[in-house]
Amino acid sequence: MKIACFVEAYNFRDSAERRALSKFKSTAESMGHTFEFVFKDDIPKIQDYNALFIRATTDPSSSAYIISRLAEQYGLKVIDDPHSIRACSNKAILHDLFLKNNIPAPKSILFSGDYSKDNLDTIFRTLGTPVIIKTPYTRFSSHVEMANSEKELTKISKRFLPKSKVIVLQEYIRSDFDWRVGMLRNEVLYLCKYCIPEGGWKVKSKINGRNVWGDTIALPRESIDPELKDICIKLSKYVGDGLYGLDVKETGDGFKVIEINDNPSIYDGYEDAVDNDIYEKIISALVS
Repeated sequence: MKIACFVEAYNFRDSAERRALSKFKSTAESMGHTFEFVFKDDIPKIQDYNALFIRATTDPSSSAYIISRLAEQYGLKVIDDPHSIRACSNKAILHDLFLKNNIPAPKSILFSGDYSKDNLDTIFRTLGTPVIIKTPYTRFSSHVEMANSEKELTKISKRFLPKSKVIVLQEYIRSDFDWRVGMLRNEVLYLCKYCIPEGGWKVKSKINGRNVWGDTIALPRESIDPELKDICIKLSKYVGDGLYGLDVKETGDGFKVIEINDNPSIYDGYEDAVDNDIYEKIISALVS
């Protein structure tokens, strides 16, 4: 089988991601397949392959989405498929998906710019203080901010709303880490703790003027809590059967899903530190 791996130049800047990409290539070749990196200029040639594996950032306005749609039209096996990109990229769509299917999640409200006193009072009464503000399209904690007052919520949301007709307001759940559960074909692929850096409130926080990432702690996938496993399987099935990364908070009231992501991070020495067969499993999914 000929596998195309769609990437951008930035995918090779981080040494850990670069090593992971090399592992995908060497694993595929050891299994008897061809694995080639393709870029924007190669999009017209995608029909020459049997499968497409996307590693570049995905959203419906990206080149990755264009090649995903084109590959699907040509009948290639695709990870990430267009439906998964559309569903996971939009936090407003996920908000509705969680409500419709009773997925345990932090309290959330869709906000479109009603700054009346009654509405702002309702927001803080429902969600508490502080409130997390997200644009529908976020990546690596970007466009996710915190408001400790009506004044801050108004200021941040007025900056976000010109880019989107609606934004997501969410209850803040304090924690030392997020569970990251990698899913493939509705089965647990890997299990990690994405730690919150000291002095921050999200996995990638700005501390003393600089961006700081928290540690990644990999754990055996077999050690996953049964309740967490059931939630992740249930949610991934509602989205599709591709490769997903679920971010989940553990609280005194059980697990709360923050979001499900297509195109989850896989860096050498991080997500693969314990279950290092994830490369083989992903290649097998691409050629099945």
